[in-house]
Amino acid sequence: MTLKGVLSAIVTPFTADGEKIDEAALRALVDQNIADGVDGFVPAGGTGEFSVLSHQERLRLVEVVVEQTAGRAAVLAHTGATSSREAIAFSKHAERVGATAIMLATPYYEPIGFDEAFAYYAAVADATSLPICAYNFPPATGLHLDVDFLLKLAREIPQVEFVKDSSANITQMNTLIAEHSLEITFFNGEDVLMLPALALKAPGMVMGIANFMAPVLAKLQKASESGDDQALVSIWREINPIIRTLGSGRYNSGVKAACEILGLKVGPVRAPIPQYTAAQKEALKAVLGSVNPAYLTSVSK
Repeated sequence: MTLKGVLSAIVTPFTADGEKIDEAALRALVDQNIADGVDGFVPAGGTGEFSVLSHQERLRLVEVVVEQTAGRAAVLAHTGATSSREAIAFSKHAERVGATAIMLATPYYEPIGFDEAFAYYAAVADATSLPICAYNFPPATGLHLDVDFLLKLAREIPQVEFVKDSSANITQMNTLIAEHSLEITFFNGEDVLMLPALALKAPGMVMGIANFMAPVLAKLQKASESGDDQALVSIWREINPIIRTLGSGRYNSGVKAACEILGLKVGPVRAPIPQYTAAQKEALKAVLGSVNPAYLTSVSK
């Protein structure tokens, strides 16, 4: 199955006390996202709160998403970890249970450079045959995967076929799409750069907002592919207030709050990630109510 289009950085639904993954809610969310038009899922990513999940929870999360998609959508499992050893374990498991590809953020907390990052991706590639998506998110990892490094990865490790770029570096995005699309496939991972990414015909996006806004993201992706720039700009102007609202607070908390407001059962974020306040929820509810209802999940329709 090809990785392309709208990939949902799927949230991890928890029970009300935040103690366990709510598997029934997760399966329902997968089904709803598919009905809403997503092309694939990224389980155990940043929006999925991987940093507060146990090793076993991350394994189970990928298993459930692969089981529930049942070939209806691609699964790009996030298998990045703070050690190569654990990243390899996650990656081998993802391949064993049937993931389409794997995505790896570089290790964080202990500072590393390009040499260590290259060795990390190479070790994972040696341990699995799955296609690899590098994940560039320097605010979280402390290492910016620049154009030269990404091209080195793609040229020297053939399994590295994709990059999810959440660096908000529009120059890097422009360079990768315009000059190197045949060497590495660019997936936009930054909500605020959605319009320029689509105008440049980025072949895909990985978005947390796809959990509840897949219908409009699918519409935008189709407009990009057909060259309908007027539709791109007009739709973007309408949904931009939602993007701005989510960007002004804790993103994971906001995505889960939006899901709950719209009728998707996903539960709370897990501590120490802060919950949205009542005031934040009211502001979010108002901005969600200001857009065309057809742009949002159909779960409550």
